[in-house]
Amino acid sequence: SIGGTFSIWDGSDWVPDTTLKLLGPGQSAEEEPVEGVAQQPSGLQDIEQQEEVAAPVVAAQSTLPEEVRDLSMLHWKSHWKASQRCLIDWPKGPEGLDQKPLPLHPGVRRGVLPNGLRYVILRNAMPPKRFEAHIELHVGSIDEDPDEQGIAHMMEHVCFLGSRKRERLIGTGSRSNALTDFQHTIYHIHAPVKLEDGRGMYLPALEALYEIAFAPEMLPHRIEKERKAVLAEMQQVNDMEYRIETWTLSGLHETNKLGSQFPIGKEEQIKAWQQKDLRNFHEKWYYPGNATLYVVGDLDESEMIDGIKKVFEPANARHKPSPDTAIMEPVWGEASADAKSLFRRKIARDRPEQLHNFSLPMIGSDHEFTKAAAFDTKSGGKPWHGPLRIFRNELLEGLQLNFYAKTPVRPLRSYEDIRNLVAVRILVGVLQFRIVSRYSSNHAPVQIDHSDSFREGCAVTSITVNADPRDWRNALACVVQEIRAICDYGITESEMNRYMDAMLKDVQKGVQENDTVPSEDHLNFIMTSDVFDHIVMHPEQSYGAFKEVAPTVTMEQVHATAKWMLGFIGYYGLAAAPPITAIVVCTPTQVYEEHSGKWVPFSITEQEIIELLLSVPDKTKEEALNQVDVPENLLSGEKLEKLLPPNPIDAMTAWRAASRKVDDVTGIVQIMLPNGARVNYACTPNESQGTMRILVPGGRSSDEPDELGSAMVGIRTISESGAVSDFSREQIELFAVSNLMSVHLDLNLEFSYIDANFTNTTGGLNAVLELLHLLFQEPRWEVPAFVRAQQAYKAQAYAVQKSLEQSTMDRLMRMMYADPRVSEALVEDLNKLTLAKVRRAVSGQLRPQDLEINLVADFEGRGHSKMQGVEGGLSTGKHREEGEHDIEEVELPEAAKQRRFLELDEALWKYLGLLPASETKQVNLDRPPQINKGEELSPEDRQRTAHLEDSDERAVANIGGGAPNRWGKGDKYHKEIMEKMQFSWDTPNNQLKDHPLYPSTCLLAK
Repeated sequence: SIGGTFSIWDGSDWVPDTTLKLLGPGQSAEEEPVEGVAQQPSGLQDIEQQEEVAAPVVAAQSTLPEEVRDLSMLHWKSHWKASQRCLIDWPKGPEGLDQKPLPLHPGVRRGVLPNGLRYVILRNAMPPKRFEAHIELHVGSIDEDPDEQGIAHMMEHVCFLGSRKRERLIGTGSRSNALTDFQHTIYHIHAPVKLEDGRGMYLPALEALYEIAFAPEMLPHRIEKERKAVLAEMQQVNDMEYRIETWTLSGLHETNKLGSQFPIGKEEQIKAWQQKDLRNFHEKWYYPGNATLYVVGDLDESEMIDGIKKVFEPANARHKPSPDTAIMEPVWGEASADAKSLFRRKIARDRPEQLHNFSLPMIGSDHEFTKAAAFDTKSGGKPWHGPLRIFRNELLEGLQLNFYAKTPVRPLRSYEDIRNLVAVRILVGVLQFRIVSRYSSNHAPVQIDHSDSFREGCAVTSITVNADPRDWRNALACVVQEIRAICDYGITESEMNRYMDAMLKDVQKGVQENDTVPSEDHLNFIMTSDVFDHIVMHPEQSYGAFKEVAPTVTMEQVHATAKWMLGFIGYYGLAAAPPITAIVVCTPTQVYEEHSGKWVPFSITEQEIIELLLSVPDKTKEEALNQVDVPENLLSGEKLEKLLPPNPIDAMTAWRAASRKVDDVTGIVQIMLPNGARVNYACTPNESQGTMRILVPGGRSSDEPDELGSAMVGIRTISESGAVSDFSREQIELFAVSNLMSVHLDLNLEFSYIDANFTNTTGGLNAVLELLHLLFQEPRWEVPAFVRAQQAYKAQAYAVQKSLEQSTMDRLMRMMYADPRVSEALVEDLNKLTLAKVRRAVSGQLRPQDLEINLVADFEGRGHSKMQGVEGGLSTGKHREEGEHDIEEVELPEAAKQRRFLELDEALWKYLGLLPASETKQVNLDRPPQINKGEELSPEDRQRTAHLEDSDERAVANIGGGAPNRWGKGDKYHKEIMEKMQFSWDTPNNQLKDHPLYPSTCLLAK
């Protein structure tokens, strides 16, 4: 008997279980099996050996004692080590990896003051001469009593905005803010180390945090002011996104307060609290032993610690544990006071227990296990899972299906934990690509995620499927089939190698970027890591750990990880499968029928979803493991030779000598390519990846009156196709994964653009340039891609009509401009478009001779050389002692730098400069949209009110008017006003134009 270890969720409350027994193999449950019923597999590893499993409907298993009911409702301790008894056949890793601890970040210092306050510090000089100070109170909305719902949030308002010392920081270049969540209330200050007059800001910032957390005034007038602010915020946040979030959380966390006690609180309670109620809550939770202070910035460690002691040691200790030494004990994870649920700070007083209904495979081991989730489909039974909630709202346009599984967090403390993390990352990457490749779109509406939730204190696997309401069955069936296939057969060797290589490159990028990581990001990373008992490592230590364990990760381990992480969908309906924690569906109540021009009712039911999950056919092994050929290069040697002119070296050298210019002030290199395209590039050692933006004039403003929306639909058509030349979309996507690069096309009112990111090493830039060359030279214009793009914008047009925020803004733009190009495209305009029209609109913009190409990257290779130079050494930020030389700056020989620039210029010349100039006529750029003159509009045209139906009461207001651009230039109307005022920024010897605030000041001229 294992009585006392388990609890059972009975649908309304957790009930202690004293009856559950683990059974050995071959043992039967206390009740006899149902006659004629087939035996269920005992674990996920047995499923492949069961012939009957392939059937979409699974027979029932032996039943259990009535007292136990559905054992899929079992609750197990949330710490990872306890959950390892789940029946998964995990391949064994190298001996001793689980005993080899991860290295601690050498720059992170931790301590505890005598009053119980814990502090964490890290010296980091990005940005230089600034610091971050955050104090976290380990209390949130789930700690509130039933009559206190929202008091943690109101307490945050009163403490933060009522602090006089915080107000004194205003005007010093400091920023401050606060937030309240389920388990945390955090106050933070970002400030300079010193002001220009030499005054230090570190102690004043700490004193402000001290007053906020431990000495708030809570004056009656402040309480009333913040009460009004909180009630206003309650209405402000209640948009559709927030409603969906709360609906989702209520299903995902039906067994604890995370699903019901949201930080915003309840209106009737907020209106009733008095000063004594706030003081009581503060006395109960706001004390040093329930707080952690984090300081990261460009300060000496000794100065940080001395300041913390000076400011915070006087705070009175309350609720101290006995003996006092208990405050030094571990407080996270399995050692916490609430180990069976959330990862929460250990304190002397009791916390409300919060239990999770985890989605775990059948509890047991190879020698003893329980039989779980019994059901008999013939008698109307169905697989057990958590709540299936359907959120219906007439303002929704698309349908979204969300499947969630909660699992215990696995703290990253050993090399074996990193090995598991690598398997998870590879699995998510492979599955995401497989699902995307099933869609005919480059915008596959499916997201797969598995991550530790800082807010919720658990790990969550989520599968989100967005679909047209009329086609949700095909969309969901595609996802379920791919998940089941990866659970059944795992991944291929080529997938393993490709995604392992990409992941290691990504981790290596973190090492190169470390010197540029802001203190705020460092602090947030440490804070979230502490919540789950993760070891905090320096990026170089992290890369070393990943690199060491990578060769030990096998395809078998990824396969087992798939069963553990995705079995809740892949094996839905099998007794050994983990139960789904929650299914949340967000659906419109009506859809628009184009053929009839009417809105018709739409409905989706729980039974329809369950039937589909049980009836999706399996893939064969050959189908599941059929792989796309990934090209190493997009331009073969033969194609490259055709690009090059006779005597290419002489031609390139002559062109470079004549067209290359370097700005002495900024260091920006400017080049005119042979076809007329203009290039600007700058070098920086602070970026581990390169960024490129290609601009062409036009954008939506180039649309002709009878072809409104043609440019945006055309750009989307290219993205939807995702194919160039002879290469399919799948091949291009895998080529991008292999080269750790991305390319994105979009447009705005003024121009169309292409954004690309690439690695500074391993030929990343050449890979991007090859793809861009084919994009301009041999794009694939496909009718199905055009139809999908057109439908996507039509769906957006319908969504605008239903959204309070979007429809209000669209109305404002139509009032301000008589020109329809500025407003959202109408369905009737989109219906007039054809593939030929959108192709003409885009081809008239994406002409090689009109391109402006901008690049920023570490073209000199200083960052890469620096990483090699500090192998085995650690650094955080660019701090150094006064008078000490910056040892991190790597000086490269001039010849090496010039060679790199020559290679860069040659690549730009070859791949983009030799593109032939387009013969397509350029789009009309001489029709800039004109804003209406306010004085010529009637009062009715200048102010309008509209009423939209919504299930909740709220309002949105927008105000707008003309303004000059960042260079002080406006339209014809603006020019007339400036001339009347005899005002010009171009006055001779006008020093204002050189002022850094000049662009912003332009907006104030009137």
